Amino acid sequence: MSIKHVHEYRDGELARQITGAIKKIATHDMRLMEVCGTHTMSIFRHGIRSVLPRQITLLSGPGCPVCVTSQRDIDCFIALASFENTIVTTFGDLMRVPGTVSSLQQEKAKGCDVRIVYSVFDAVEIAAQNPDREVVFCAVGFETTTPTVAASILMADQRHISNFSIHSAHKTTPAALGALMETPGVKIDGFLLPGHVSVITGTSGYKEVFERYRVPSVIAGFEPVDILTAVLMLARQYESKAPALENAYARAVAEEGNMKAKEIMARVFEPCDATWRGIGVIPQSGMALKPAFSSFDALGRFDLKVVDSGEPKGCACGEILMGLRTPESCPLYKRSCTPAHPVGPCMVSSEGSCAAFYRYQG
Repeated sequence: MSIKHVHEYRDGELARQITGAIKKIATHDMRLMEVCGTHTMSIFRHGIRSVLPRQITLLSGPGCPVCVTSQRDIDCFIALASFENTIVTTFGDLMRVPGTVSSLQQEKAKGCDVRIVYSVFDAVEIAAQNPDREVVFCAVGFETTTPTVAASILMADQRHISNFSIHSAHKTTPAALGALMETPGVKIDGFLLPGHVSVITGTSGYKEVFERYRVPSVIAGFEPVDILTAVLMLARQYESKAPALENAYARAVAEEGNMKAKEIMARVFEPCDATWRGIGVIPQSGMALKPAFSSFDALGRFDLKVVDSGEPKGCACGEILMGLRTPESCPLYKRSCTPAHPVGPCMVSSEGSCAAFYRYQG
């Protein structure tokens, strides 16, 4: 099957054929996790859950960059905004995420200089235009965004912009898959792997974790036919007891990934231990600035005094990110936690599973 044009990715008849094939193959209960917030939203938007056989349960995993950011990192972003003569720059999704006592949006309302940017390069330009002020970028995200942030560091270094820094909360995807497989109570029969992260990592980025755990794994694009095709491939693997690492997004993902992006990322960042919301510390799953670029590390510039307060009481975001619970089973869902008054990040982010459930399932 060759798909080259957009309308083919949304072809209703083709989607029905694939769905029919899934129903014929799926005879056992299986829990498939989409490891990407964009997949979660696409699955809801196109009603994919409703056409799959009851044997297949889709779980939303730790693929939303805002949702997996630890409470301590959120508190650090908020604390940075309180420093005098500082401009904090961020993507819009982080603005309303509640910290322990405040949010970036609330700090802005108090008079702190917090600005939404659409690219980290905008933050570099703000620094260039305000040489007498410190400009900090809240750096969250996976392999998709880390190379761009690395490029911004190289740009600032080349232009001798010394008032620009980042607080890195970057994370890498394959390490999280391994951590999930070793978490007691977690049951995952297949991974729907993220398309845009895989553009950078390539299929090869998952080989080590696949060889270790032998869980059916398929890289998928984001259109309905892409996702259904990947589900069909996962069902075939699971039913035949022949786990494999396959690529259903070959039009965008190569075996080796984007070598240039990986080179830039490796030039600026190095692996470090990182704390994931709900999962805890995963060794070597974060990205810290290399010593050669430590002058761009906000933690080295500011005297931050942030206490690790833990996650909001009663919030189940962590368990939801691991597939241990669904948003509807959280006691706060649609009660004290709503899009207007979110308690946890999964209700805030445009890629959060709670926000998706609330928007599409009511």
